[in-house]
Amino acid sequence: MNTSTRATELLQNALKSTREAAGVIDNLIAAHDYQDVASLVAQAGAALLETASLLMASKGDDAMEQIEKAEDLLDSVYAIIEGELDEDE
Repeated sequence: MNTSTRATELLQNALKSTREAAGVIDNLIAAHDYQDVASLVAQAGAALLETASLLMASKGDDAMEQIEKAEDLLDSVYAIIEGELDEDE
């Protein structure tokens, strides 16, 4: 049966895995061309997953803080991408 408790549990599992993946990305043995962007995207994903979990727990104010964090991280992603596109011109 689908319940908010089950949804929160799944979101927490996804959040844990996403944070672990971000940690691995940040500590790769060999540097990767897109490592910085991948790390920011993973961090933004974690913030969004945490937002969803907080919303399921009716913690709207905390959720808004996390969504703003995700937005800032994604802004950084776009800044990097735009900077690289400018370099290519």
